[in-house]
Amino acid sequence: MSEFSAGDEPAISDIDGDDVLDEDVAPPTRKQSLRKIVIRVLVMAVGIGVAGVLLVTTFDDLDLDSIVDAMGSLDDAERLSLIGGTVILCWAEGLLMATFVQGMPARRGTLAWLGPTAVGSVVPGPSDVPFIFRMFKSWGQPSAAAATAVAAASLFNIASKLILPAVAGVAVVVADIPLDGVMNTIVTAAIVLAIFLLIAGVVVGSEKRTAAAGRLLDRVWRPTTRLLRRRPPDRPLADRLVIQRTEAGALLRGSWHKSLAAITFVTFVRVALLVMSIRFVGVPESVLSWVAIFCVWAIVRGLTVIPLMPGGVGVSEVAYIGMLTAISGQDYVNQVTAGVLVYRLLTWLLMIPAGGVAMALWQAGLRKNRKQQAAATAA
Repeated sequence: MSEFSAGDEPAISDIDGDDVLDEDVAPPTRKQSLRKIVIRVLVMAVGIGVAGVLLVTTFDDLDLDSIVDAMGSLDDAERLSLIGGTVILCWAEGLLMATFVQGMPARRGTLAWLGPTAVGSVVPGPSDVPFIFRMFKSWGQPSAAAATAVAAASLFNIASKLILPAVAGVAVVVADIPLDGVMNTIVTAAIVLAIFLLIAGVVVGSEKRTAAAGRLLDRVWRPTTRLLRRRPPDRPLADRLVIQRTEAGALLRGSWHKSLAAITFVTFVRVALLVMSIRFVGVPESVLSWVAIFCVWAIVRGLTVIPLMPGGVGVSEVAYIGMLTAISGQDYVNQVTAGVLVYRLLTWLLMIPAGGVAMALWQAGLRKNRKQQAAATAA
């Protein structure tokens, strides 16, 4: 899925096509667009630079030549396997995107994922949302239906980013995967998250329990708003939570089982790509099992729920390398770093030009449709 910001998740009652994308707003000038592109590139460069400094100062054995040699050691069969896995990933993400729109074919779902993902990989925040909305509308979806589909995709994506690290935190303990220092703290936080999610699941499983929890929280919420000198909300928190519960169910009703199957497939493909990237550069199963790799991948995915950097650049690399090396040992830091870089090249950097191609194909389809409509009108 594209990256969505949890803080921008709308309720169905608040969704309006004009709110998602205001087509009456004047487009930016070429100078403004160029300035924004330069700033974004600089932000990513700074993020990569900071990540590099952190890694070099943390791991004394980190060696650039060894990393390059490990990345260059891939043979033709391994390269083809990674490219094939990346193609399957794009198709799987397209299947997932298509589950949120009734009757949408996977090929359009792939375009609706690739194009906006390229934007989200460069621009921080929910920058891909307007593009997804515009694509859905261009394929004949009414504004309300397109906005609802975007909100459903966002809700499902955020939920997976919260649930997966919780599952990983429990798996780390059950599988007795060794982690020290700050990594141990991250896993502890993931376990605490799992407990909170379990409690939340029990609460939202019933409208009555949701309302009761809202009334309990309201006793703290209202005094807090008064303490902050903010006007207390007109609607009780219990009512708001019940409405949000109903709307969330409406967003996913009828498609949640398809979306769940699709996101499970996406998870499998992404983890398989990371495992292959790690194995092909020389990290054996004996020092880094696929279970450990999955746990690290899930925890890092949870870290990206707040889009601090476009595409998670810098943050993801440091987290992947730090946690995987904490498990495998510093003797494999260069191979782990090489594997992570291969994975990120495939799942982040490569998606930017691929997304540009997807956007071009979409625009070409729009021009073709306009020509056909004009010809039909003239006839």
